[in-house]
Amino acid sequence: MPRLSILSAVRNEETHIREMIESLRAQGLDDWELVLVDDGSSDRTVEIISGIAKADPRVILAAQQDAQGKVSAFNRAFAASSGGIVCLMGGDDRIPSGGLAARTAPFDGVAVDDEDVLALFKLRTFSDDAKFDGMILPRGDAGSRSGGVMTMTRSLAEKVFPIPDHLVAEDVFLGEACESFSPRVVTAPDIVLEYRIHSGNTNPRHQGFDQMTRSTHKRAMAWLAVLEDERLELGQDRRQRLEALWSGEQLRMNGDWRGLLRSRGLPFVDRLAMVSKSNRLFYGIRSRFYRHFSGWRGA
Repeated sequence: MPRLSILSAVRNEETHIREMIESLRAQGLDDWELVLVDDGSSDRTVEIISGIAKADPRVILAAQQDAQGKVSAFNRAFAASSGGIVCLMGGDDRIPSGGLAARTAPFDGVAVDDEDVLALFKLRTFSDDAKFDGMILPRGDAGSRSGGVMTMTRSLAEKVFPIPDHLVAEDVFLGEACESFSPRVVTAPDIVLEYRIHSGNTNPRHQGFDQMTRSTHKRAMAWLAVLEDERLELGQDRRQRLEALWSGEQLRMNGDWRGLLRSRGLPFVDRLAMVSKSNRLFYGIRSRFYRHFSGWRGA
C-alpha cells in the first residue's frame, strides 16, 4: 500500500492540535506522514508539534510562515510531502478509529503516480453546540467533497496543487478542480473524519448575517478561480454550471432571492441553499433549523 501524506495547515491550535495528532497515532495504519505548516501561530502550537515530532518522525513540521493564509500553508505542506496518497486535515479535527485504513483501502493496487483516482467518504460533526453535534454528512449515498474528506492519488494531487493562494479556503476549489480531470471516483460510506464545529471555523456557521454574507462570498470566489485556472480541463457543461453558480452568488450577495429562484441554470437544491443565505429572515430560519438544511447537496 502506498504511503499516505496528511497535509495540515495550522494556526493557534494549541487547544486541539495534540488531540488531532494523537487520533492519527492511535490508528492501526503506520505508513503515513503528517506534514504540518504553521501559519503564524502566536500560541504554543509550534511548541506542541515540535515536542511530538521529536518522539515520532511521522510528524513533520515542514515550515513556519507569517500569517499568509491556510491555502498558502496547504500548498507548502503538499510541496514538502512524499506520499503516494494525499489528503488534508484541520488542526482541530480528529480521525475516528479505522479512519486511515478506510481512506487508503480504495488505493490498493492503484498506480498512484500515474492514475488519477479520487476517493470520497463521509464525515461526522462534533461540537459543544448540540445544534451542530453528531451529524453524518452528506446525507444519502454520496461521499463528501469537503477538503478534509477527499483522498487522492499523487498523480491527481500534482494536477490540482498549488491551490490559488488568494482563496480563503481550499475545499471548494479542490472539489471542482479534481472533477475537471475526470478522475476515477470511488465513493465509500465510511466515516473517516470527525469534524469539529466551533466559532473558529472558516465556514461561517456561527456568524451573524453581515459577516456570514461576506465570508460566503469570499469562499465562493473559488468558483471563479476554477473558471480562470488554465490548468483545468473544463468541458462546456461544467463551465456553464460554474458560471451559473457564480452568477447565482451575485444574486445572493445582492439579496435577490426571487432572481435566485428563477435561475434555471442551477439545480433547485443549490438555489434553495443560496436563498437561505440571501437575507436576514431566511438566514435566521436556516440557522435555527441548521440540522434540517445540512447535507442535502450531496457530494
